[in-house]
Formats: sequence, C-alpha cells, structure tokens
Amino acid sequence: MKKLIILFIISLLLQSCISLKFPDKMEINISVPEDYNIEKLEILVDTLRSQARDKFDMQVEIGTVKKSKNKNKN
Repeated sequence: MKKLIILFIISLLLQSCISLKFPDKMEINISVPEDYNIEKLEILVDTLRSQARDKFDMQVEIGTVKKSKNKNKN
C-alpha cells in the first residue's frame, strides 16, 4: 500500500500541463498559377472553411488578389 501511495505521488509530480493559445487572426497566402482550375480552387477553399469550423471553431474569410504582370522586359 505504501508503494502505491508513493507511486501515486510521484506520478502527480511528474505530470505537466500544456496550454496552447491560437492567435486571434491568421493569414494564409495561397499562390496558384493563372491558369489554375477555378473549380479546384473552390474545393480547396471550401475544405479550409469546413475544417476551420469543425476542428477549431473558427471562421474563415477569403479574399482574392490578382497580381498584375509587368510587361517591361529588359
């Protein structure tokens, strides 16, 4: 019985508590080629939204930015 109590006390002392805090806002940049299939992109976005909502209870906002090409070549 004494060994059991000692083992219990040692196990309590060796336990650790880890706390993770996610940031309030995360920015994810995804670069795709200009000729990338828009349907595949929509599937990717929907997957990110559903996983964020289901696994992390987060809301995802998505915006698109189209880069302009520089036509000046040396």
